[in-house]
Amino acid sequence: MTRITSAGTLVVIASMSLAALPVAAQTPPVEADAFVRDFYAAYGARDTGKLAGFYAGDATFVDPTFELDLKGPEQIGNLLAIALAKYESLSWEIAHTFVAGDDVVVEGTMVGKLVGKTARVRFVSVFHFTRGKIAAQRDMFDVMHFYTQLGVVPVPFRPKAPAAKPAGG
Repeated sequence: MTRITSAGTLVVIASMSLAALPVAAQTPPVEADAFVRDFYAAYGARDTGKLAGFYAGDATFVDPTFELDLKGPEQIGNLLAIALAKYESLSWEIAHTFVAGDDVVVEGTMVGKLVGKTARVRFVSVFHFTRGKIAAQRDMFDVMHFYTQLGVVPVPFRPKAPAAKPAGG
């Protein structure tokens, strides 16, 4: 009888020990879906005030495509205000959302009208959350195709014109 009681005690102690282990706070898929919907709706509406509410006070924003390395809501807010003001219209087509712990990865296409031209630009954004706020955001945009669609750079990798056939051949 003592063995069973000892075994039972060990199970209780082990359960209490496991319960005391720290568990990383995660953004469940339902919350991630709501975040993606609300964040990109505010982005599309160019609502910089609402967007600012998604970020933690010490948030970072990195986008190597545009050589951005911003720190804090003031720098992030200033960038968003300047960048979003340039668009005549802006929407987002979300293709995939992945959740891994406190990170949410979003892949999709930004559709924006800029200088009278509509551009469709593929992107990936990686968000890291702390206490329900964006602590870090890393973006990557397909800038080559963005600039090509706007006419800023020539279309790369065009098919070559067929070679002229020799006369009489």
